[in-house]
Amino acid sequence: MKLSFRMDNIEKNYDYSKVSEDFYDIIPHKKAIEIANYEFFWDCVDELAPFGSDEGYIAFAELCDWVKDNPQVPLIDCFRWILKCWDLKLEEFNDDIIKNSSIIKIIQDLDFDQDLIMLDTTIIATGFGQLILQGKIDADIKNIIHLSILRQMNSNVLDAFLGSNEEWKYERYKYLQKLLEILEIA
Repeated sequence: MKLSFRMDNIEKNYDYSKVSEDFYDIIPHKKAIEIANYEFFWDCVDELAPFGSDEGYIAFAELCDWVKDNPQVPLIDCFRWILKCWDLKLEEFNDDIIKNSSIIKIIQDLDFDQDLIMLDTTIIATGFGQLILQGKIDADIKNIIHLSILRQMNSNVLDAFLGSNEEWKYERYKYLQKLLEILEIA
């Protein structure tokens, strides 16, 4: 896992279009560049960033394929498909997932990386992937993304994911705060 501690990548007014014309071979929507104006958002190697992990990249690539194959289908159906891969229904992905008792159960009883980190990373990257592709995030998926971000901000999750490295936990938390801000605007 490549992790580096540098908080200058969460300062506003980063213009991705001055760095690259494309993002994983996709030309980002100009609204995405305007709204997600933080360097960390576009970082393809920072494991703490939305698209920097293998899971984040794969989720974005799968979203690109899904949108291409299903141009007239609402993105909420993609989220249903994602949740089904984890044996969940859309209705089950609700406020209960951010309760400490639910989180601790996953950490103690289940495969933490598979059931929590990978699922949330997939949801977050897919949601913000729509912003990159279409310049928006559909209202009916915002709550799903919001819940995944909040769950990732939980101190138990940060501890299980990043151990005792307080700098990495702080950096991850700051990234997630910025993602909430972007989500609200999108």
